[in-house]
Amino acid sequence: MKRVLAYLNDAVLRAYVALQVFAATEPVRLRAALTSAVMVLAFAFPSISAGLAERVGYVGAVALPILVGESARKKVTPATGDDEA
Repeated sequence: MKRVLAYLNDAVLRAYVALQVFAATEPVRLRAALTSAVMVLAFAFPSISAGLAERVGYVGAVALPILVGESARKKVTPATGDDEA
């Protein structure tokens, strides 16, 4: 039984680390996936109100860029407007 629990714990930790890496490398896709998942749950289970789904989407849209925004910001080159031609 301990071996099964150790395997499950290992799988959960690997999934958690993979999610962190994905959130750091693909914040826009993660935010879209989370919002879509909440909307699907709201559609599948009508007891979840649309307001709750919207709030979760807003929190994801605000909190995720704050949490992983710096690493994503470093990957984007800002447009300076100085075109050298």
